[in-house]
Amino acid sequence: MHIPVRYEDRTKIKTTSDFKDGELCLIAGEILKSEIVFRGRRNLIVHIVDVNDNQFFLRFVNFYPNQVRQFQPGKFALAFGSVKKNLLGIEMIHPEVSVSDSPTFELPKTYTPIYPTTAGLGQKIIQKIINKALNSEEVISQLQGFIVRFKNMRELDLIHAFINIHKPKKTENIFDLNHYRTSHHESLKYAELLAQQIFLKFSRDQNIQKISQVFLSSNNHLKKLIQSGLPFSLTQSQKNVIAEIEKDLSTGKCMYRLLQGDVGSGKTIVAILAATNVLHMNYQVAFMAPTEILANQHFEKFKDWFGKTNVKVELLTGNVKGNKRKIILEEIEHGAVNLIVGTHALFQENVKFNNLGLCIIDEQHRFGVKQRLDLMNKGKNNQYFPHQLMMSATPIPRTLSMSYFADLEVSTIKEMPRNRIPIKTKLIRESRRLELIEILKKELMKQNQIYWVCPLIEESDKLNLKNVTNTYEEFVKFLPNSEIGIIHGRMKESEKDQVMQNFINKKINLLVATTVIEVGVDVPNASVMVIEHAERMGLSQLHQLRGRVGRGHKESICILIFKDNLSENAKERLQIIYENIDGFVIAENDLRIRGPGEMIGTRQSGIPNLKVANLVEDADLVEEAHHDAETYLKEHQTFAKSYSKLWFEHKNYLRI
Repeated sequence: MHIPVRYEDRTKIKTTSDFKDGELCLIAGEILKSEIVFRGRRNLIVHIVDVNDNQFFLRFVNFYPNQVRQFQPGKFALAFGSVKKNLLGIEMIHPEVSVSDSPTFELPKTYTPIYPTTAGLGQKIIQKIINKALNSEEVISQLQGFIVRFKNMRELDLIHAFINIHKPKKTENIFDLNHYRTSHHESLKYAELLAQQIFLKFSRDQNIQKISQVFLSSNNHLKKLIQSGLPFSLTQSQKNVIAEIEKDLSTGKCMYRLLQGDVGSGKTIVAILAATNVLHMNYQVAFMAPTEILANQHFEKFKDWFGKTNVKVELLTGNVKGNKRKIILEEIEHGAVNLIVGTHALFQENVKFNNLGLCIIDEQHRFGVKQRLDLMNKGKNNQYFPHQLMMSATPIPRTLSMSYFADLEVSTIKEMPRNRIPIKTKLIRESRRLELIEILKKELMKQNQIYWVCPLIEESDKLNLKNVTNTYEEFVKFLPNSEIGIIHGRMKESEKDQVMQNFINKKINLLVATTVIEVGVDVPNASVMVIEHAERMGLSQLHQLRGRVGRGHKESICILIFKDNLSENAKERLQIIYENIDGFVIAENDLRIRGPGEMIGTRQSGIPNLKVANLVEDADLVEEAHHDAETYLKEHQTFAKSYSKLWFEHKNYLRI
């Protein structure tokens, strides 16, 4: 499964008349002479004439005495590299070269695969290991076993696929090979996707075998009380999602559900209203947030919502210490606390729940699989596991959901609250930066608060980008009458929390920040978001940052500053974010442009990664494998499990 990243055609020798500038090709000829010349530094130039009496040159900037001695006049050279046409003629710079006494060279009979390498492991060693594996009777027999089973669904000859991918014949189209578009690559993509789907579906089947308490919504006075006190009406989408969660809670099977919705779509109130089914039966609910400041904001909100009920809400974070922490831990253990809001502190060893019925995890992509399972296992009571609800403000495209979240049920809030004022987006060239600052002065005079986001913390020799340190100092001088704050990833958690608290309390008017504020708290008075070097950021990240404003009742604006001479990719991304406010449209485009890695974060932990398949280009294969995995698990469960396990446990093959 160590698949070539590209293929090179070294099966035929080209003459100078066939050369295209910049082309990778194989050339041969007789060595006329070699000389050392000075072009700013020493260069070794080898003069060669081909069979048509046309001359070309090999140039080496870094060379050794034995290389100089190697290129003797009258000998013959075979060189592979990139051809350059310039005023001096046709040359190759630092090509791979073989020197022989004979004009005849033995050429490969197949295209040459080029593999990803690491220090100490070159192309020849990798090719030798792979050839040995392809000739291994053990490997062949296992693949043969898969072939027999696969014939029930589709003709899938993995042996033939592997051989033709590692040793492609000259009859193959090299463009299709280099873009993973051959029938052999398609077979491998399907096989890989099928293994991943079986893995995820098997994980899901294992999860739903776990028993949980039954929580019914009938006569739920808590839910009615909280809903009646809300200053807004629930959207139909929110009501539908609550019904989906409540159905899971009532089955007696452990719920594993992902609740996704755009920034500000009202996921938290949905989760809490569903959680009242657990609370009104006197079971505990744990609500885990990624940062202390966010946990604190949730805590204050929940206290307000449950203020007229007998539900006790408590906060447990790293900042809760001493006797207060001891009391809270005792109350959690004895069941005196019903709703526990916290950070990673919730799954520490000394936290003992009395009867945990539901775990809610906010911004789930910030937590690893192990962390979520640790919290769940802590809440196990006899044979009963707590239900689990994960929330994400990053909408997940369908193919990504099928490939990395197939072990979860997914609920989606598709509507935005009716009272939400849309955020305006503006694009501004960097040359207008000072003009923009003058405009923002007026916003500050109106008592509006501003986020100003930079990509770097400090000045960099390698990257000519704005940084928070210099920008903060610039604003302190430029706006002496404004309260300006700074926040970035190198600050201690307590320092970041204090800065954000000051911003919430309006002690800071202008907050200069890195992207650490991407997942943050609600600051209703913040109405302006400025993002420097927006052309360097992914679409989902820009959308998340934009969602930090517009949390109140003011008209809000997001200003994206960009540099001139943008790449086509950067232009496309800025156009998409400018034209769209729908997070799902943005997420689909982000997946198409950047791939899944940036979007799913630590959710990948424990999930097999794809090496050959592409979720965008191979969406049809994802659908097919998604469907077939169900059939294989029903009809050939033992085979399906062993197939998936073998496919992703590469360590089994290291001894070959």
